Amino acid sequence: MASNIVPGNIDGSFPIAGQDNSSQGFRDNFTAIKNNFEDAKTEIQDLQTNKASTSGNTSFNDYEVREARFKDTALTVYPHGDDGSTSGPKTLDHANGHYHTLITSGNITLAFANWPGSGMGRFILDITYTSTAHTLTVTAATKVADNVTGWDNALDKITVATAGRYLYEFISIDAGTTVLMHQLGKLYANT
Repeated sequence: MASNIVPGNIDGSFPIAGQDNSSQGFRDNFTAIKNNFEDAKTEIQDLQTNKASTSGNTSFNDYEVREARFKDTALTVYPHGDDGSTSGPKTLDHANGHYHTLITSGNITLAFANWPGSGMGRFILDITYTSTAHTLTVTAATKVADNVTGWDNALDKITVATAGRYLYEFISIDAGTTVLMHQLGKLYANT
């Protein structure tokens, strides 16, 4: 952002000592100083409003952050009923974060919401099947990798042979028109 403050529009040599100086010169300098202060106030308020905060949440409104190096960061975990009472339709909402968890009490049917309009969106689903009878049905837009345990392509659903904890990743680069799914590891022991 270029500044509108123009220090050069103030005559620093005015008034000239020992001369009768025109009052117009004073008015011109005061007007220039006043305008620069108003521009400075506007620019400072803009900086205060649009800064990245270190003491609160910051929204970048889908603007790109470049050449950043991240350290000591975390993903938000969004639980979908981690008390074992979860069944039926569940929506993985990108606005809630990228890591979603649930523990089944019956069949689950997934949907997705708020994929980014451009760039890559990503979810990790950490799901604990409490029974081998519980299934996970995905959307028709989901393309499933061949490493997904219990996948039935004809039914667009997963039925696992062993109850327990599984991790799946869902990725889309076209706002959810096509969703790529794969499994991260297999059954996690001691769940």
